[in-house]
Amino acid sequence: MVRSAFLAGMVFGVFGLLINSGFAEEESKKEKSELAKIMAEIDKNYKAVEQISGYYKYSDNDWKLIAESSSAIVELAKVVISKFPRPDDKKYQDLNKTMLVEAEKMYEVTNNKSEKGALEDAQWQVRRLRQTCAVCHKHLGIHLYPQLYPGKKDESQQGQVEIPAPKEANGEDNKVPKDW
Repeated sequence: MVRSAFLAGMVFGVFGLLINSGFAEEESKKEKSELAKIMAEIDKNYKAVEQISGYYKYSDNDWKLIAESSSAIVELAKVVISKFPRPDDKKYQDLNKTMLVEAEKMYEVTNNKSEKGALEDAQWQVRRLRQTCAVCHKHLGIHLYPQLYPGKKDESQQGQVEIPAPKEANGEDNKVPKDW
């Protein structure tokens, strides 16, 4: 009797653990999906600002784009920091806070757009944000351009084609081109 009750308890316990792990795995996938959507939105706003970062003069619409994009990045970074913390990964936490600070500085530059050097300050903040993103992606092992890493073919997105390195005219692949 005791043995059968113990066995039944073990079966229910194992079954309960399996159910909980299934729910936890489903919750983890949902969380990753939501985080991926937020990061995609951050990337969209960053790319909008990066696209104009090489201009030698900004119009009022350009400044408006920078203000809106940096404001959106600030709000999204706050969500990432509060909703998706990784207490066991201090560097990840610090990099997310740095992203928030750099986006806030970019927004602050737009408030001073009429001052001398504001254009350069805006361009500088785009580069600072780019550095922060690159360091974080490197820390997490995320390749932004998987086609550039031939050994990571499974990470390529559909439609991406690996571009082979140029070959020398005489057929020798191992030599450095003469103009280098």
